[in-house]
Amino acid sequence: MFYEYRLTIPANTPATAPTEQEVELEHGRIVGVELQFPRGCVGLVHVQVRREHHQLWPSNPDGDIAGEDARISWQEDHYFTEQPYTLTLRGWNEDDSFAHTVTFRFNLLPLALPAPPPAPAAAGPAIIEEFALEL
Repeated sequence: MFYEYRLTIPANTPATAPTEQEVELEHGRIVGVELQFPRGCVGLVHVQVRREHHQLWPSNPDGDIAGEDARISWQEDHYFTEQPYTLTLRGWNEDDSFAHTVTFRFNLLPLALPAPPPAPAAAGPAIIEEFALEL
């Protein structure tokens, strides 16, 4: 499955109050990530991808990804098997004049959902005999 999302970050958006967008994926394994920065960003637009309170990309917690007319992609092997199946796209923009839109793409391989646990068996005659219960 292939997902594409766009995050528009207004001019003068500080790192202390970033623009965030929660995006939904499916149960599976993320095998590829791509970010596309448009022409004009000149390294002033910074982004991160988070899952709940943990930063996934870039891997270093104090890092961010920036670019200028660039497509940045990498292979990944991230299991996405626990709900909620959401990521948070986060960005800030040091450009004092223009908003910029960064495109995020995720390649996800579907994985089979685990089977629900079996229902408990009803107490049959064997259990009644084992505990010498009288009816």
